[in-house]
Amino acid sequence: MAGDDFNFIVIGSGAAGMVGAITASRGGLKPIIIEKADSWGGTTATSGGVLWVPGNDLMQGQGAGEDPELARSYVHALLGEEAGAREIAKADAFLENAPQMARMLAEEGVDWIRASEHPDYYPGVPGSSKGRIIESAAFDGHRLGARFRTMRLADLDLPAINSGQFATLTRAWTSPRLFVEAARTVICHLLRKLRGQKPLGNGRALAASLMNIALKRDIPIRLSTRLVDLVVEDGAVTGVIVEREGRRERLDAPAGVLLAAGGFAQNKALRRELQGRDQSWSNAIPEDEGDAFQAAGAIGAASELTDDCWWMPSIQISPELNGLVLALRALPGSIIVNAGGERYMNEARSYMTTGRVMYENGAASERHWLILDGRFLKRYIFADLSKKAIRKKMMDNGYLKRADTIADLAGQCGIDPSQLEATVGRFNQFARAGKDGDFGRGETDYDRYWADPAHSPNSSLGEISRPPFWAAVIRPGDLGTNGGIKTDCHGRVLNVEGRPIAGLYAAGNSSGSPFGHAYPGAGATIAAAATFGYLSGSFAARRNSNVA
Repeated sequence: MAGDDFNFIVIGSGAAGMVGAITASRGGLKPIIIEKADSWGGTTATSGGVLWVPGNDLMQGQGAGEDPELARSYVHALLGEEAGAREIAKADAFLENAPQMARMLAEEGVDWIRASEHPDYYPGVPGSSKGRIIESAAFDGHRLGARFRTMRLADLDLPAINSGQFATLTRAWTSPRLFVEAARTVICHLLRKLRGQKPLGNGRALAASLMNIALKRDIPIRLSTRLVDLVVEDGAVTGVIVEREGRRERLDAPAGVLLAAGGFAQNKALRRELQGRDQSWSNAIPEDEGDAFQAAGAIGAASELTDDCWWMPSIQISPELNGLVLALRALPGSIIVNAGGERYMNEARSYMTTGRVMYENGAASERHWLILDGRFLKRYIFADLSKKAIRKKMMDNGYLKRADTIADLAGQCGIDPSQLEATVGRFNQFARAGKDGDFGRGETDYDRYWADPAHSPNSSLGEISRPPFWAAVIRPGDLGTNGGIKTDCHGRVLNVEGRPIAGLYAAGNSSGSPFGHAYPGAGATIAAAATFGYLSGSFAARRNSNVA
């Protein structure tokens, strides 16, 4: 078929795969992208689309340049003293190459913008900062021509907003200024559609921007094609066995193979085996089943960090559907309680920390609840709970309760009424005083980022006092697994003896995270995926041309 002149195979069409293919093409290789799904874009297209890139060019250009040693001390502190030489080398490779990766993509046509106010996720750790986040500007999907029709979520009709608008749109009802800003966003979206555009924002904008480069570089892509096995000759990976519509085929890759097909979040057997989890609530795409992980393991690749995931607290909408919980946890007027009706954490911390703490406190085996009052739902806007139809669906499934008193709400949730009343009463005292005496909620820049700056005395603390009262089941969900194939600082896959497997690379959630069990800041997942796609593509191109 046309487009079959290739020598480097990329498995997966998210950020890791597309950046790897673009980099390989720039280095003189002829890549092809193989995608299991019938649409391209992977989890990247469903994400917020931001990248955590300390020292990026936009920071420098906007007068916010920083000493690289600050980010290095921050990431090293997150890795911990137990990190070995390989782990430190991977983290340092990310820090050194992430700005270069972003610069390369800008040269190829990605229009980066910077989220200058977004804080890192561990504000108390030395070296933490804010404004290290970049993202693609809005992109017109119709620029991709016929290729756009096969993009994941191509038909989704949403305004093309950037990450900084999420928090303000949530508060659109709280002030005339924010209401006008929200209205302007909607009107601009409608005007763009009238001009024949398909406005894309967030992850879809990033995926489309990368695909636009791939099209310009004539990088072919095969959809609906599943990786089955890796071909090994004389100790080196030289191709793949793929399957499409029940027919298997060998594809040769003399320059190597990059595994960038995600993790194993949707593979129940692997999650049970590697994580000891019988239940999980993942927001990863359905195809995230560990095909690359298993194919690499079959030829002797080692693995790392497979016990962990990118945690994301999620409300349960139906047995099959979750809703992400970001501002819901940080805005004034909400708390999370366990099955006994007790608070056990600062709810406004990063989703990675919150999800892990929930899991450690039994939220996977018992129902924990997000408690809200009527004022909260009238004041703030959410993709899920603000819609009556979704609230009804949750109530029909038993995942949302409503009552006129806290005691009645507790009874519906199976909680001792006196305990929940005591918990809410204590929290309300903290809200009036403006200081969370139990967990310090609202005291860091990150806590306040998703909160309400118009609320005082603490932008993240508000009384739960106005009926009706609501309780939504909240789960320790995830965005995907963050462990996988073991790699080195070049993205090369390592075998169980710790030696590179020639011709095999891995990036993104197919590989172990360069940050260990931590999540440094918004977009660290995509930034690491893109950076190690860049490193893998660069190394493969140098290897193929015998450049040291």
